[in-house]
Amino acid sequence: MEKEEKIVAVLLVMAILSLAVAYITFFQNDGDHIGSNAIQFNEQSSIGDHVFLEGTILNKKFTFKGDHLLLSVDHNQNIVKVFIPKSNGAEYMDNLLNENDYVRIQGIVNEYQGEREVIVQNKDGVTTL
Repeated sequence: MEKEEKIVAVLLVMAILSLAVAYITFFQNDGDHIGSNAIQFNEQSSIGDHVFLEGTILNKKFTFKGDHLLLSVDHNQNIVKVFIPKSNGAEYMDNLLNENDYVRIQGIVNEYQGEREVIVQNKDGVTTL
């Protein structure tokens, strides 16, 4: 191999490795999609766990500030608070969801004012069943 061919080969390998690192860093976010790496929500779910749950929407409302959507969901006879941030499709989901809809929700467990809640990470985090 000549010197120029070796340089081209090294540059090609570097470009491929750079693309692989960029893909892993920016596009490998499977935990936010339904069915991947999520565990069923229960009383033992910890803060930061990726969880899913199914239940009936008891009520929905927007926050007073920020236009975030709050849902109360009946999951196994327990009421679970679900928080959908404005940036994660709150207005879009408000148009799709109604009280008494049976839904599947995926998000991350968090705590707000002493109560556990599930925070939806994207528009795919809520599906009507």
